[in-house]
Amino acid sequence: MEKTTKGKAFKIIRNLERCYGCRTCELACSFHHKGVFAPELSSIRITKSNRTGIIRWHMDSSCDLCVEEDQPLCAKYCSYGALQVGGES
Repeated sequence: MEKTTKGKAFKIIRNLERCYGCRTCELACSFHHKGVFAPELSSIRITKSNRTGIIRWHMDSSCDLCVEEDQPLCAKYCSYGALQVGGES
């Protein structure tokens, strides 16, 4: 997903092979937006099928790439390196 923040275009690069569905990104995102750890308030939705193990990742339009932060918190706190911030595009 690519967004423009403060005149610079950045993108979040997802590597689903490294994602374990821990949902830490949802927690970090909700904390940025609302100051609480509540996945339902996040711009990110992670779903994992218990039957197949398939993980799906979705980001909605409320994502502002954590405009007040040095980098998006979802990528900063991704323990597995599944989310990273790409440079200016």
